[in-house]
Amino acid sequence: MKNILVDLSGKISETSVSILIEIEEVSISLDIPFFIVGATARDIILEHQFDINTRRATLDIDIGVFISGWDQFNTLKNELIRTTKFVPSQQKQRLVYDDHFPVDIIPFGMIANENGSITWPPNHETRMSTAGFQECFRHALSVKLSSDPELIVKMVSLAGLALLKLISWDDNPERRSKDAPDLFLIMQHYLDAGNLDRLFDKGSDIIKEDSYDYDLASARFLGRDIANISIPSTKAKLIEILERKANSNQGHKIALNVLQSDFYRSESYERVLEYFNALLEGIAE
Repeated sequence: MKNILVDLSGKISETSVSILIEIEEVSISLDIPFFIVGATARDIILEHQFDINTRRATLDIDIGVFISGWDQFNTLKNELIRTTKFVPSQQKQRLVYDDHFPVDIIPFGMIANENGSITWPPNHETRMSTAGFQECFRHALSVKLSSDPELIVKMVSLAGLALLKLISWDDNPERRSKDAPDLFLIMQHYLDAGNLDRLFDKGSDIIKEDSYDYDLASARFLGRDIANISIPSTKAKLIEILERKANSNQGHKIALNVLQSDFYRSESYERVLEYFNALLEGIAE
């Protein structure tokens, strides 16, 4: 997979472009790399690039920032606030643009412990996993979101987004239950999102199997791409999450969260399980 430039000029809102221009100017001045993650990336890739309905629009923007310490993070926030376009909120990671649009800033990099987690100062009582962020940043796509003014930013790939969704869900299933249907959406449409030709080229063994199923092949091929961008510890973590849920006596919690979504109530539990088993198979291969 290459970090290719995708031109989506004029396809996202002027407000989103304005927010990202402000972030880019400040981050460049501070030499702090960032990339788009979360639901913003989901909508840009699936809806704006491939015309796949995500069914759940988002008004916020999530970015990951590669920092060496909390001083850098605080400086970034303070400089964004200094523009007068952003104000702080009660959530440590969140600023609000123009009093209406939330911007979540997720720090990752050297501030994480050996397990890939960060704890928020000053009390360090709130923990968050940022496992997978560094490799997702390394494999991020370059996306042109505006021609005038020109805006080219890094954005998580679809495989990277699926990786982060799975880790985020497991980190806090009660608060992050919406990550499950987002992950299922990506599994369903991964081949439709520019990867069908790659399946015939790189995944011909899947097609040749007697049990070939287009939808499950989508999830399995996604799993392979996730594995390809993951470092060994992240890959092991993803496999552990999926195996733990598959073997739970209380049912596969991620699959159950998918079925709780209004958009997937008509799906059968068994079929959703097949998707997650195919994803696990692809990651483990």
